Amino acid sequence: MTLMTETEKREYFRIEDQLSIKLRIITHDEFMALENTVRFSSAKTAESLKEIQFLKGIVTNEEKEKEQLYTYLQVIDKKLDIILDYLSETTDTGPYITKYLKVYISGSGIGFVSDIEMKEGEYVEIKIVLPIYPHLKITTLCRVLKGETRKKDDKHLWEVALSFLVINDNDRDLLINYIFMKEREMLRHKKESTG
Repeated sequence: MTLMTETEKREYFRIEDQLSIKLRIITHDEFMALENTVRFSSAKTAESLKEIQFLKGIVTNEEKEKEQLYTYLQVIDKKLDIILDYLSETTDTGPYITKYLKVYISGSGIGFVSDIEMKEGEYVEIKIVLPIYPHLKITTLCRVLKGETRKKDDKHLWEVALSFLVINDNDRDLLINYIFMKEREMLRHKKESTG
């Protein structure tokens, strides 16, 4: 009997990326209550620009920055973000924590380093915003496979790995297509930089 290597064990290809995610730790009862909703509801468009952090970093051209209308629209946009965040994150089922961080993601799970303690075996609801138009938000129910403590600069962090237990099939396909697209971009960039 031969042992499988780490890459042979993987069912899906994994990439490293920066993504906006919303998460909350849930109970087993909440997991059971949400299971069918998540499984049979496909991705929704992200409802606030707070979830689309990568757009905030885009530098606009100088003409737009000089326009007074553009400045007013930015102020209105920020106010709407605050209102939407308040309404969407103070639900009866508990608050979501929004993070923009480096993740390792595949069609079967996600891993990242967080300041939120997550213990092995806990259930987590995660909403992942794909940074491509129309900025779809994929909801998945996960189980923590690994939750190890790390110390960095006198801060306690947790290195976590979560398995997608419940995800809509179309959403998984969207995620896999996004991962392949990112991989092609990385390969193209690598090829162009090496000449």
